[in-house]
Amino acid sequence: MMRRKAIFSFMALMLAGFMLVGCNIGYVYDRYRSVDVKGWNRADTLDFNVGRLPAGEYDLCVGFRATSDYPYKELGFDVDCTVYTKHKTAAGKDSLSFREIHKREKCPVYDDAGRMVGRSGVSCDDFSYRFGCLKVGENDSVVVSVTHGMNQEVMPGLMQVGLQLMNRQ
Repeated sequence: MMRRKAIFSFMALMLAGFMLVGCNIGYVYDRYRSVDVKGWNRADTLDFNVGRLPAGEYDLCVGFRATSDYPYKELGFDVDCTVYTKHKTAAGKDSLSFREIHKREKCPVYDDAGRMVGRSGVSCDDFSYRFGCLKVGENDSVVVSVTHGMNQEVMPGLMQVGLQLMNRQ
């Protein structure tokens, strides 16, 4: 019985260690939001309230999970990033300023042979595309809004859309 407890404790410790090492790949933010199963409506903006980050430079990536029901070769995204900076005025009062960054990108979904180009999963494929570099200061907080930029109002075949921020190396 004592030996079984020791083995169980050792395995639990190893699993915790693997989880810590496996999750530490530079991501400081990695969240996905589900979209309507009937299709992602252009009016449905997905907001990601990242909050405060350590000062530095980050790669901003948008990811999505799509099924073979997605009908187009590419998926267009509109990404609006607002960086808020808190600072003190000359009178010593708190003040808030902001800067906005807008990116519009088309991301490939299918290759010329009609195969999905994402990482294959059981029920969908995973896609991730870098949208650029985001620089933040010590007192900055970040909010990112994502919508689809396609002409069709409702995009079928999408399950989730996500945002990843990764330390630049």
